[in-house]
Amino acid sequence: MPRRPVVAAIFTDAAKAKWWTSQVQNEILDHCVQLHGGYGFMNEYPISADYADAAVQTIYAGTNEIMKVIIARRMGLG
Repeated sequence: MPRRPVVAAIFTDAAKAKWWTSQVQNEILDHCVQLHGGYGFMNEYPISADYADAAVQTIYAGTNEIMKVIIARRMGLG
């Protein structure tokens, strides 16, 4: 059983990385879409596809809310 805390730490680190990277990606692409204005939502421009992909990243491998719960439990908050 001595490996259990190490495995939990790895899962927590993975949750932190997944949450943080998808959050930053969404913030950056939100600013990019605002910079492009209405063109940012038109399918003819690559920023539109990037924005749609970023929105899905918060769902892949567990939602960001679940990642926050995993992190909070490891910190002893939940």
